[in-house]
Amino acid sequence: MGLTSGSLLLLLVVAAIGWIIATVLVWPRLAPGPGSRARSLGAGRLAARTAGRGGLLVGSQVLVLAAFLVWLNGYFAFYGSWSQLLGNTVTVKTAKPADPYPKLVRTIPASGRPTRGLPDAVRFYGFGLGPGREHPGPPPHAYLPGVRRLERLPGAARYGMLARVQIKGLRTGLVANSGYVYLPPQYFRRAYARDKFPAVLALTGYPGGAKSIIDRLGLASTSARLVSGHRARPVVYIMLNVSPVFPRDTECTNIPAGPQVATFFAVDVPQAIERAFRVSASRSDWGTLGYSTGGYCATKLAMMYPGTFSTAVSIAGYYVALKDDTTGNLYGSSQAYRNENDLDWRLRHLPVPPVSVLVTSSKVGESTYQGTLRFLRLIRPPMHAYSYIIPVGGHNFGVWSQELPPTLEWLTTRLGRPDSAGSPSTTPRQPGAAA
Repeated sequence: MGLTSGSLLLLLVVAAIGWIIATVLVWPRLAPGPGSRARSLGAGRLAARTAGRGGLLVGSQVLVLAAFLVWLNGYFAFYGSWSQLLGNTVTVKTAKPADPYPKLVRTIPASGRPTRGLPDAVRFYGFGLGPGREHPGPPPHAYLPGVRRLERLPGAARYGMLARVQIKGLRTGLVANSGYVYLPPQYFRRAYARDKFPAVLALTGYPGGAKSIIDRLGLASTSARLVSGHRARPVVYIMLNVSPVFPRDTECTNIPAGPQVATFFAVDVPQAIERAFRVSASRSDWGTLGYSTGGYCATKLAMMYPGTFSTAVSIAGYYVALKDDTTGNLYGSSQAYRNENDLDWRLRHLPVPPVSVLVTSSKVGESTYQGTLRFLRLIRPPMHAYSYIIPVGGHNFGVWSQELPPTLEWLTTRLGRPDSAGSPSTTPRQPGAAA
């Protein structure tokens, strides 16, 4: 029974109600009675009845609290599985950092990445039809022991598909469990059989699970609606937890003598996806998207790996290198390395990468607003920025899901351009403005 499954929540709710009813029925039987009767019971029986009443109270509170916590976890997607909750989902190589200071431009040519001869790095654990008017497209649960190939479902050419995947980093050794890949209906249609699709790496906030990108942000359903309305291009979305070594918040950093998370997202994941799916290997066809911490990571990966990603969307993200109790020592106690992971600092002191970014925020209700404006003011050619600022909002899925449609229109229309940086102007604009 999955941690986020409705059956677990229903079981706990029924158990809590049943326990409360049992408490009401049994409570009078455990009453010690009047003073003389209580004294006649003896100390042992009196203590047993008192303990029984205490057990009833504690049991009801535990079940009610457990049901509430399961509902809360399902709503905010803090943990996606039991293994993630228990912290036993990660295989990490920590002996020697692989590329702890990533170069501004990757050594692999922008036209593609070598995938021939590499072992399969994607394992499939479940398949489901994608969202549509007649099919809601819920994220598939893990029902397979793990297969190496995509299994096409009947109706895929009409609804598209959602695949639950595990991605193993062949270079870093990191493993992304409980990830999802959305394949649009066009992926399965005969007219597109020889086409390679653009791809977008979509990252959660922290904490969060990849499932929240589907059922809370609504990425797959929004994309399907926009594509069917000819407002966006069909794109393959790879939806992952922002931290493959959860519960640690890595901020997508190559940690000295630790997990190489930036390399995992920028090298391992694209290489694995290009081998497992019919997607393009050109930098102009790869973009990133994320919200909150995922927004910071999406922008950071595009800026630090412009040989892999050409475009980025940051929904309510921030642009400075954080360090707190959840991150630990990410930068090896080096201020210089922390600076390299600070996006504002990079724009002030390093060559600017040829990428396009779209940032969103709200003037009221969003703590990242001032930082977003500061980041926009620092951008200069060949990097170009666009903004989508709403008057009143907040740091929550309700606001982000409203910001998602215009950001996907902007993102998908720029993927595939030979020069994704677009216009020579650096003036921040609303999505939809001419590039």
